[in-house]
Amino acid sequence: MSTDIHQDVQSDVQAKARLGSGAVWSILDNLAQQVLSFLVFVALARLVAPAEFGQIAIAHVIVSFVRQTVFDAITHPVARTESPTDALYSWAFWVCCMAALLMSALILVSADVVSRFYAHPQLAQVLAWMSLVVMATGIAAVYEARLVRRMAFKPLAIRSVVSVSIGGCVGIAMALRDYGVMALVAQQVITSCLALGLLVAQARWRPQFPAKGIPWREFLPNASRVSVTGFFSFLGSQGDTVLVSVFMGSHATGIYSFAKRLVSAIYLVIGSSLLKLAIPAFASAGNSPTARADAYVRIVGSTVFLMAPLLAGLSLLAQPMISVFFGEVWSPAAPIVALLSGLYLLLAVSQINDHLMFAIGARSVPVQRGLAQTLLALLLGWIGAHWGLAGTAAGFFLAGALVWPWPQAIANQSMSFSVTQLLLALKSPLLATLAMSVALWLILQQTVPNTTALVGMVVGGALVYLLAHWLVIKVSPSSHDALADLVHLRRPIRVS
Repeated sequence: MSTDIHQDVQSDVQAKARLGSGAVWSILDNLAQQVLSFLVFVALARLVAPAEFGQIAIAHVIVSFVRQTVFDAITHPVARTESPTDALYSWAFWVCCMAALLMSALILVSADVVSRFYAHPQLAQVLAWMSLVVMATGIAAVYEARLVRRMAFKPLAIRSVVSVSIGGCVGIAMALRDYGVMALVAQQVITSCLALGLLVAQARWRPQFPAKGIPWREFLPNASRVSVTGFFSFLGSQGDTVLVSVFMGSHATGIYSFAKRLVSAIYLVIGSSLLKLAIPAFASAGNSPTARADAYVRIVGSTVFLMAPLLAGLSLLAQPMISVFFGEVWSPAAPIVALLSGLYLLLAVSQINDHLMFAIGARSVPVQRGLAQTLLALLLGWIGAHWGLAGTAAGFFLAGALVWPWPQAIANQSMSFSVTQLLLALKSPLLATLAMSVALWLILQQTVPNTTALVGMVVGGALVYLLAHWLVIKVSPSSHDALADLVHLRRPIRVS
């Protein structure tokens, strides 16, 4: 009896150790992908024209659509089964290979039609090469899903660091030699193919030809649900880019994608990483509204504390920063940055609300919220497209702002927490962001922007923000001190 208990305890300790190690490598994988990709993007933006960026953005939209609606629909139901076997993974692998081959062939066949639609003959060559990215992504999908299910995030992190670095270096080298859009294509192709090779080399698993009796009927309903969810997720994340590309062409698409990449980098590095804390925090809170409210304030507070000043500062400094560091050719992206900054801050809070809805059993709310926001965003974005890039961005931001109060009210009700209480708890980052924004605006009125001045404004803005945050906490100790939480992130989240 005591031996069994000892083995159970030892097994539990080992499981927690794997979980902790997996979380570290998962965050490293996310940071490697986003930070390295952003650095490559910054370098390439100085070397490649907006119209060429627009062409690769159009091709990337197609790749994202296939991944979210086809490959995820095959791999997710398999990875979510209680005990997926190697035979099941092998079955999914061969199905993904066939789907990748079919999707790549469709892209090749339709490349000329798409290039004529956008009036860009070179887009056909771009799509032809990007079909290799679709092929590599499809083949790698099961390897990645299997590693994630086993919480083996270290190979994924190594994959990200090596493939993004080498692909980025090749792309930059080709851009320096004036290869234009093909430098961007080479970066994408090499990164995806190298990522596939690294996954296969590290997986210690080889697919076999599956035996008969694979339960097709069991997975088809799940696959269809994942595909539909992926379709709406695609529209929510890429619908604005699609609208811009259809109504305004590749040059405008390049400008819009540039602005979106600047803003999304903050969300992907900070918002996505902190979102991982929501599940254990809400699980620890149990059914106590007070504990749930405490956990919610800590997650949202930390997210707003980091994202709000960065997004506000980026919005205010977008025009001079883009002109100084990227060139006047990208300056039309500046007003788009401010609108998208508000959208991504709302997105971060909305996704935390979605996790809370799942924790309290209101599982239909996130689906309904996502569907309503996507459809409204497409409608308002389509209307706004008649007023240019800013109109499209404003439409998507307005859709998020209009839909947000409904799930927020449900979240507050589950915590017995009013909107006023939430704002009072978050007043330190909100007031500090306001103080920083006013200071930066006043400095901008008196300063001729250059590299030195921009660096000084960034440092000065950060100091003003931290000082204002400290003063609010001192005057009103009931405010949530996100800085103290972030300093002690190594400790597990406890709710009062």
